[in-house]
Amino acid sequence: MTSEITHIDRERLYTDLQYRFNYVAQFVEFGEEDIKAIKNSAPIIAPLVEKVVELVYEKLFSFDITKQVFLARNEGFTGKVDNTLESLQTNSEQIKFRKDFLKKYLVKLVTAEYDERFVNYLNYVGKIHTSFPGKASRINVEYIHCNALFSYVNTILIDAISKAGLENDVATKTTIAFTKLLWIQNDLFARHYVVDGAN
Repeated sequence: MTSEITHIDRERLYTDLQYRFNYVAQFVEFGEEDIKAIKNSAPIIAPLVEKVVELVYEKLFSFDITKQVFLARNEGFTGKVDNTLESLQTNSEQIKFRKDFLKKYLVKLVTAEYDERFVNYLNYVGKIHTSFPGKASRINVEYIHCNALFSYVNTILIDAISKAGLENDVATKTTIAFTKLLWIQNDLFARHYVVDGAN
């Protein structure tokens, strides 16, 4: 018995953001049950936001190639900028500014309505890491580092959820849901880096 094949319009994958999101979500089987699991995890994730953010920046500061990205002024930041690797610290003003953005992002993942506006937000998060035309800042984070960071964040979340005292099936569903979501977010980074669809 041949299973039914779903037609996907290749051109729309590269021209229609919502269509692309829906395709990847369908492919990884991300649905309402996953969204429910993520939102139900808010009481677990919320108290850990500060710790997750600190771990992320400790990791980013442990390599010169990722630390140097933060020497450039962030769009919207008007404070003092440390301009050497030696002077730049995780408590520098521009890093505190970026940490606040990451905190808001993590909170949004567990509280937002997963609608078109949220999809646009996820896409924006990917886009601002590139040097797209019209962008005020000079920051451009190479994709290899973004991809590696997603794996690291996923590991942090899996570890946190596994230690939260949840029933095994709930913990499993929650970690699977976050993994799917992070891969979808990863794709919305990749779409601004890769040349697929350019031909």
